[in-house]
Amino acid sequence: MADTRQPRPRGRRFFRLGMVLCVFGVLMLPACGHVQVVLLPVFERIGPEGLFRVDVGGEKVVALTIDDGPSAHTDEILDLLAGHGATATFFIHTDHLDALGPAGEEVVRRILDEGHELGNHTAADVPSVALSPGAFVETFSGADKRLREFEVEPRWFRAAGGSYRPEDMLPMVRDAGYEPTFVMGSFLPWDTFLHLPVTYGNQVGNAIFPGAIVVLHEGHGELADRGPRTLKSLRALISAAQGRGYRLQTLSEVVDRTN
Repeated sequence: MADTRQPRPRGRRFFRLGMVLCVFGVLMLPACGHVQVVLLPVFERIGPEGLFRVDVGGEKVVALTIDDGPSAHTDEILDLLAGHGATATFFIHTDHLDALGPAGEEVVRRILDEGHELGNHTAADVPSVALSPGAFVETFSGADKRLREFEVEPRWFRAAGGSYRPEDMLPMVRDAGYEPTFVMGSFLPWDTFLHLPVTYGNQVGNAIFPGAIVVLHEGHGELADRGPRTLKSLRALISAAQGRGYRLQTLSEVVDRTN
């Protein structure tokens, strides 16, 4: 009998291992972020198609990425970033954009007007590896089409849920003109399952290194409570990072510094 199971996705082990480390690291306060930095080469070998960090030499810049918007709290996030001279790449779900109606359109245009960038995070907040190849094409292409209505050419893709199947997803990403990689992060984004926002922001801010990729989350509907937590995390992160002389920029700004 033929085996009809989906192939085990690369990248999934990164998050499983990272989750164990972070639950332990939270108890040790600053340890979690530093442990993950030491283990980054392991994560990169597990998922070689993923982008976990950017080589910027010793320049103190990091890529700030914010997933799962837009939301009712995006304007507040933008206000906070503007107040500190920071920019970010917003990996949005276009279903969230549409659910917000005119307010969604307005805040996405504000994202672009203020020097941030948009990334494709698929149409809906459903783990990409749970989808058939056909369903993935539909959600990826639908989001891509919607993003292009804002007169941008999306450059970066992050799989919903963070895990991916390179054999059937990467050709679609490449053919659509994106960078041929899956954007990951230098630290497990445990802000989604452990609600200690200030601790998360401080841990990451004190463990970042040149070229790190940081992940925060917004939320819509049942996950709308993420927004206020993310504001707390972001304040702590900015304070710690800028206190150490780091600048927070979009992924493209960080990557293009090396080109």
